[in-house]
Amino acid sequence: KMRPADRVAIHEAMEQQTISIAKAGITTVLNSRSSVLAAANPVFGRYDDLKSASENIDLMSTILSRFDLIFLVRDVRDEARDRMICRHVMGIHIGSGGRAGGIGEGGGGGGLGAFGGMGGDGGDEEAL
Repeated sequence: KMRPADRVAIHEAMEQQTISIAKAGITTVLNSRSSVLAAANPVFGRYDDLKSASENIDLMSTILSRFDLIFLVRDVRDEARDRMICRHVMGIHIGSGGRAGGIGEGGGGGGLGAFGGMGGDGGDEEAL
């Protein structure tokens, strides 16, 4: 999803920490002092557990090796959990009368903790 010219440019900036510029007959090389934060989707829209991260992202390994940290954020396929999250989000929006209720705004419900389940008593949610 990245043009070849962009791949070359980012590779030079990350590897040599320089940027080559050629405009109006003037050619120069500038130092690049920057951080790169990038995001990528899997090649075919879904992460394939049988392939490596570089195969899923489809970026040259020479570019991937320049990143100090690489985090994979995956959506684990779990229909029951997805339905529970959907009910929770819909319940907040329907129960707030059109206002998006956040923390401390009376948005209702227990809320989802970081990677946790639904708040409250853990019982079944009401059917919408």
